[in-house]
Amino acid sequence: MRLSSQTLLALLFSSVIVHAADTGKVPPERVDPPELPQLARIADVKAILDEVALPPLPFGPATLAAPQFPFTAERLKHYGPDGTIEEILKNREKYPLRVAILDSLTILRKAPVPGHAKGLLPISQVDVPVSEKFKRTVAKTQDVVAVLAAELEVQVELLVELRRLRADEPRRWQAHYDYTLAQLRRRLALVHEYNKALGDIRTESMPNLPEGSPGWHLVPTAKLHSRLDVKKVLQQAMDDFTTITNEYKGTPWEALAARELLSLPGLTWQPIVK
Repeated sequence: MRLSSQTLLALLFSSVIVHAADTGKVPPERVDPPELPQLARIADVKAILDEVALPPLPFGPATLAAPQFPFTAERLKHYGPDGTIEEILKNREKYPLRVAILDSLTILRKAPVPGHAKGLLPISQVDVPVSEKFKRTVAKTQDVVAVLAAELEVQVELLVELRRLRADEPRRWQAHYDYTLAQLRRRLALVHEYNKALGDIRTESMPNLPEGSPGWHLVPTAKLHSRLDVKKVLQQAMDDFTTITNEYKGTPWEALAARELLSLPGLTWQPIVK
């Protein structure tokens, strides 16, 4: 005779009870596995990342890509969009802080990345001998860098001035504000550091080359070589990113800020060894 699955389960359960009675042990209570949290919609996460997306810093490791791991719907429900970017830009007087954030991100996206081979500031390798003609090219590049630094400084000052409006903004735009200001400071420090590296070419302050080396290339380093005021700007940026990782736990902003904390802030010339 073929028994049904329900009958088999009933017999198995009764045998467990009998065995427990024989041994004097009470069978353990059934423990249901915890319910998995509901994940946020991919489109919602992507919208946040797209709003604050920036070109990667130069010389960074490939592992520092945009965060892809999931975020919970419960955590992100406090960070709704509160209007579209298009609506905000059409009402600039109504949303002065949001517009300043978006303008800052636009400047950062358009700004040439120092040392990037495809950017407007491609000098990341110097061959020997260093000619006077090349030094003049370096001087022109420093002029472009100086303009970029000035633009970033203006945006930092503007966002600091508008901080008074931050408390009245929804959580999404408070997070955007904190992250954008930190990025402005971080990239401003990088621009100054790059300018210092270019200046080393003109003043012939490059490290000595080993025999047979064709020149130098620019590499990241943990030590910043710029002035004290630039180091203070960088420290402000790192403090900002640290605050973001604590204040926005479980959100894309935490992941983005944690990634920035892993980057090396300094730039230095290193002999090319073949």
